[in-house]
This record gives sequence, structure tokens and C-alpha cells, in this order.
Amino acid sequence: MRDRAPGEVEQLEHGQMGTRLGEGLKAQGALAPAAMERTLAAVAEFARRAQARDAAIACIATSAVRRAVNAAEFAERVRAIAGAPLEVLDGLDEARASFIGATYGAPRDGRRIAVVDIGGGSTECALGCDGRLERGRSVEIGSVRVSERFPALMGGCAGEEARAAAREARLAIDAEVGSFIALGRPDEVRAVAGTALTLAAVAFGSHVDRVSGAILPSALLEATIERLLAANLEQRRAMPGMLPQRADILAGGALILAQTLRALAADAALLEVNDLLLGYLLWRSASAAE
Repeated sequence: MRDRAPGEVEQLEHGQMGTRLGEGLKAQGALAPAAMERTLAAVAEFARRAQARDAAIACIATSAVRRAVNAAEFAERVRAIAGAPLEVLDGLDEARASFIGATYGAPRDGRRIAVVDIGGGSTECALGCDGRLERGRSVEIGSVRVSERFPALMGGCAGEEARAAAREARLAIDAEVGSFIALGRPDEVRAVAGTALTLAAVAFGSHVDRVSGAILPSALLEATIERLLAANLEQRRAMPGMLPQRADILAGGALILAQTLRALAADAALLEVNDLLLGYLLWRSASAAE
């Protein structure tokens, strides 16, 4: 990211790698060695790319590291690779950063925008108006955690067994995202991050790089959930728009988005590529300038 006019940025490069750091992580468990190694390899690659641009490096972590008993060990290894400390965001800061990123460049027209960020281990919802955050919440439920709790969602079985698991999962999800009702009803919902973008790509038969700005209606979301539940893992991976590494956890993430829209009394979500990462940089840049 490079500064342009006041309040504007130019994104020079953007990339992501799914490493599933919180795979198998319980409420007070340890990050698995294989998951750590996958993630550290990604850190090394992104650090190399940042250094090639002579860029300052910032490292952040979210739900998985918040819960892990070996978080300090992981943070030290990140520092050794990237040359920068690992900042572990709490849930509210994660929601704030997602809101800032997703509303960057949005019209200042008095409309209240809710930003939903579904991660692997947690889901954040933040609401504000004209770029100002009013309130946010973070709940400890995400696409990986739901999928591991209800494994029939992951494509090992298809049809009625998967649908039965989905019905149970919706109840468990409602117990968490129901708290979003207290945020108030938004005029618009924006959904960010890989789960939402991949869902839209599958729904529209497109690509995750081409769905930002599209609107995903609840009816189409529910139809996409049904397609996922009716398919086995191999069939899911073959769906146009699917990122194969997300095929097993996408149904779980889709259910979280569906129940979140219901909690917010919204009938659609606008897909937004700008997310937590951009929001964090904008937030910290503004803080440094004060």
C-alpha cells in the first residue's frame, strides 16, 4: 500500500494463502505443528514479497492465536522470519479493522453499513455510518469450527445426512450470531474475506477476483447452500468458482453468513474485497499520524 492524496491509498499488491492455522484447535488447545509450518511458510513468502518492495512489515493474528496455548512460541517464530512482532488482535479490534477496510471509499450518505467478516475460528460484525464505527461484536464461531463440529457438512457425505447436519448447525450458529441483533438494523450489509467471496464466486459461476461489488441475495445464498449439501467433496471442488482448498468448509461458512443475514434482518450482502488487512493498515496509519 502506498499513500496518495490525503485519505487515499494505492494498493500495489494483494495476495492470500489459506493455511488453516486453527485446524483442530479447541477452545484452549495448541496450534498443530503442521498448521504452524504451513502458516510460517506463508509468512516467509509474504515477507519476501514485502522486502522486495522495500516495504515496512506488519504481522497480525486473530482467533486461532487468541485461543492457542502455544501462541507465544508461534509469535516468536513469526518475528524471527518477518523481523516484526506479531500483534494479536482481540475480537473488537478485528471487527473495527474489517469495518474500516470494507467501508473505505464508500459514499458518505448517512446509510448505516454492517460489515460481516467470517473467519475460520470467529465471526465479526461491525456497524457504522459515514465511515465511523458505532459498535461491533465478535463471536467464537467460524467456518472451520462449525465444519469440525458438524463434520457431515464437509463433503464426506451428501444429501439428507448433510442437510440434517446443516439444520443442527444453524441452531448452534444462531446461539452465537443472535447477539448481532443488538447492533441494530443496517441499511446495507457488506461481507468480506475468503468465505463470502468464494460463496459468491460459486453462486455466480465466476471467480473470487471478479465478484467484489456484486450483491448476493439471501435466496441465491440458500440455493448455493443446497448445492453444496447435495454434493460430495470431489463434486464441490469441481464447481465453477470454487477454491478447492475451501470446498470442505464452505458449507459451514455459508450457514454462518445465512444466519447472520437473518439476525440483521437483511435480504442480501454486498461482496467487498477490501477487508481486515486494508482496514488494519488504514487504522494504524491514521493512529501514527495523530
